[in-house]
Amino acid sequence: MATEHNFIPDPRNQVIPSAANLCKALFLVTALLASYYATQRGVEWLEQHAASAWIKWTFIAAVALWDGLLVIGMGVLAHDAIHKVLFRSLFWNELAGSLLSSMALLPFRSNRQFHLNHHSYSHQPGLDPENEMHHYAFPVAAVVGPIIGMYAQYRIMLQNLFRFDDTRLMLRAAKDALYLMIAAAVYLCLVPALGISLWFTVIPMLLLLPAPLNWRALSDHYGIPPVVRAAKTADAAAGTDDSLQVRQEVSGWVIMTSPWLEWLWSHVNYHEVHHKYPYVSHQYLPQVFAATREQYPYLVVGGYWKSLLNISRRNYYAKPEEVQEFLTVRIK
Repeated sequence: MATEHNFIPDPRNQVIPSAANLCKALFLVTALLASYYATQRGVEWLEQHAASAWIKWTFIAAVALWDGLLVIGMGVLAHDAIHKVLFRSLFWNELAGSLLSSMALLPFRSNRQFHLNHHSYSHQPGLDPENEMHHYAFPVAAVVGPIIGMYAQYRIMLQNLFRFDDTRLMLRAAKDALYLMIAAAVYLCLVPALGISLWFTVIPMLLLLPAPLNWRALSDHYGIPPVVRAAKTADAAAGTDDSLQVRQEVSGWVIMTSPWLEWLWSHVNYHEVHHKYPYVSHQYLPQVFAATREQYPYLVVGGYWKSLLNISRRNYYAKPEEVQEFLTVRIK
């Protein structure tokens, strides 16, 4: 494949940051367990000093939101495994992707089926599977989006689990179920075994997880005009063709966020760059954006809070004139 610019890596010859990805995966899991431990000790200290229930539960909620950011980081890193760019080795790619995805409460192989279908029909009304999550008025989408998204993943897993006519799909679903049980053992067995209360850690995190999850997910595609075309070819969905049409389309946002959050969430803020170049490891997304932003159209906004304020005024499928001010170049 001939790339448009020297800064855009070839899909087969790009350097996968395997060591960095492994370190980040270990950091995220360790940081989550350390946060649970710190929460337990903090609650004990507050109770010993007769702090009010309001102070105690505010502290628990604040840490639970931070824990949600870490869990989302695991899910985003597993997203690279969906595209087989987390590790060069297919075995380690699948193993790490399965573990990280299950820790993020997602069935890895079912999520891959959902996500690659999303790439094939990105932001096309009635075709993109993400329509089910966010094709509502903004306040409704902000509440129900994460719930519907999780439901869609598990629905695929359960449907595949009972596909008696397709052993391969059944096996994939069974593997997803196994890894989810491993994650359940970590959250529900290991954490209490460490002397940490589920009521102060895991349960608040699960209850509040939809908030940071949708804070990020709504800023992927909400408030953008619909894409009207036939589905991408298999090569286009995988990002291995040179389709100029795909490069000229806009189905997602680029959020210019803080460096620490960009690192924590593995550059998922360059979401439209990922849709134009889905074969690229997350480490290359900033440089690909810099190399192509004056060649292909991107919708750019400064920060997630500004993004939410912007899209809250629009429908899921916005009008073209509503996004003109955010375009780097005109859509041809």
